[in-house]
Amino acid sequence: MKQDNNVSFIRETLKEFDNGGKIEIYGEVDRNTSDYAQKYTCCKYFARQGEKTVITPKIHFKNPLYREIYGSLVGTRYDRKCPDFKVGNKFYEHEGFDINKNTNPKRTFKNMISRGFSQSDCIVIEDCNVGRVWAQRIIYERTMSESTIKELWIREKNNTLKRLF
Repeated sequence: MKQDNNVSFIRETLKEFDNGGKIEIYGEVDRNTSDYAQKYTCCKYFARQGEKTVITPKIHFKNPLYREIYGSLVGTRYDRKCPDFKVGNKFYEHEGFDINKNTNPKRTFKNMISRGFSQSDCIVIEDCNVGRVWAQRIIYERTMSESTIKELWIREKNNTLKRLF
């Protein structure tokens, strides 16, 4: 375990790769949430590419430590938000869905994008079986109306991530 010089939260290294990639987690992260495994899998994908990743906690924006973790979001449209993890200097939000309630995959896809981009300009969503051509058209339409979208990844069934935008 290590403690950042500027942060009172303790971070634990979960996994290190020979290429310098690393997965860390703040001790305050709830590892019992329904989407923790998906967040870890996303971080593992990026860490295998040599990136340093950190799974971040949900904390109230009035907590003085909010600025220590999410300080780069202060003053942006994502101020007071707590994205799920960080890759390098970028925050990412993971969005999933309940497979038992996925009756309309296209609506599910649009909802994940809306929820995700309300938290961060970089998101990873779960594959809900909409065609890639349709998905890219929806993303393109969204970027025409909203220029804040930087990255959109889909976590496929085999736990690989594919960048769509």
